[in-house]
Amino acid sequence: MESSMNFEQNGDVLIISAVQAYDSATVRELLSKGQSQSTLDTCLCWASRLGYLPLVIQLIDAGAHCNSKVWGGFTPLLWATIFSGNLEVVKYLIGRGADVNHCSNKRKQTPLHAAVIKGDVQMVEALINAGANLDHQDYLDKTPLLHAVQRNLQECVKVLILNNCNVNKSGFVNGTRLSPLLVALLQNNLEVTRMLILAGAKFEQMSIYQTYTLPRYYRYVEHDLGFEVRPIYLKQQCRVSIRERLKPQFVEKLKQMELPTLLRDFLSMDELNRMF
Repeated sequence: MESSMNFEQNGDVLIISAVQAYDSATVRELLSKGQSQSTLDTCLCWASRLGYLPLVIQLIDAGAHCNSKVWGGFTPLLWATIFSGNLEVVKYLIGRGADVNHCSNKRKQTPLHAAVIKGDVQMVEALINAGANLDHQDYLDKTPLLHAVQRNLQECVKVLILNNCNVNKSGFVNGTRLSPLLVALLQNNLEVTRMLILAGAKFEQMSIYQTYTLPRYYRYVEHDLGFEVRPIYLKQQCRVSIRERLKPQFVEKLKQMELPTLLRDFLSMDELNRMF
């Protein structure tokens, strides 16, 4: 009995080592001898983490589960988005049924959080197209948008906004609950501030950070951005209310609707495409 257990343990080590070394031939040979489900799933997580697409395909075909959870609730898709950044691996896992909205046990972050934190716009778009929840909040109540704003990732901010994320969800930044707009203002990020206001972000008295006053906000928006606060606010709230009715998968629904060009440009926030 003991020798059988030692053989299984040694077999686990061999195939995991082969995956880590990107040794397809050895992996194929060991798979042909049969492996436990937990070993297959562990190997898939390693292959995803390292971005080895041929091994990912090989392991899934051998019975590894796309939504297996190992090491803190991390799935192969989470490992791929956090570490390898291999877009082809991410797309393949999604195509084989990986849950794009699964979150890790401790930080409660989804693959979309990971892709945004890495600043990988293509991966962000792929996850959104696969149905990722744009507004999921992690252990600090941060949405993907708040992470993007905090890191000054303008392209990620733009993609999230164009796909109709909630621009007003606040989270904890350096121990203080702040909205994406307040973070952009405090970081003096002119372009991100402009995008958020165009997307209907609210500057609420209740949320004012101790160093940012309402008069200062008005001066900034009117002098530096050239916006008249009240008209732009009313216009954006009208747009937001219409866009909200088209959730989820806003962009796909908008493409299917026959709308006058001016209304389509208004709802799609076409001005964001002219900002960069």
